Amino acid sequence: MATSSSSHPTGPATTSRFGAPRLKRTTRRRAAWTLGGLALIAAIVGVLVLGPNKNPAPQHLSGTPAQQPEQLVKAPLAEDARQVAVRFIQTAVARRNLDEAWTLVGPNLRGGLTKEQWTSGENPVVPYPVDKLDVAPYKVDASYTRSALLEVALLPRRGAGVRSQVFFLELKKLGSGPASRWVVDNWVPRAAAVVPR
Repeated sequence: MATSSSSHPTGPATTSRFGAPRLKRTTRRRAAWTLGGLALIAAIVGVLVLGPNKNPAPQHLSGTPAQQPEQLVKAPLAEDARQVAVRFIQTAVARRNLDEAWTLVGPNLRGGLTKEQWTSGENPVVPYPVDKLDVAPYKVDASYTRSALLEVALLPRRGAGVRSQVFFLELKKLGSGPASRWVVDNWVPRAAAVVPR
């Protein structure tokens, strides 16, 4: 260790290994207390700024009763629901008489389109070259008083160049009482989309 003499009355100043003068013990203590105090102040400010909100937004509770989910009641497939499914396939899926098909579809299959847009053929219904619908087998996956889910197997017209395909068809009952009616609200292929041969 190197020492050097100085004109300081208390004696020679010491230096560190690297030649920098050593700090006095009191100076080191003051620095430690100052840094500790600054850290404490930063922690307090952080808690005040990021801490819990003392003035949360008021909650506005409604006096109306909560909406209850519709209770599903199992029921056999209604004949008028089956007829809507048949006419839907004969019109919307086969792309024939789209004006009638518009009356058979629910809001989901209308896709937010106007009647004019929907009946132009640019609609969300997956088309299929239907042959004879009277021989198309179907299976009822679920049937309730206000909804039903069917699987329908369709055969293509001769020479259409596509394979047979199974579709899911969802029916919903809109309205209540004598004005209620069944509509097709979903139509999707069960497997991959129809691929030409």
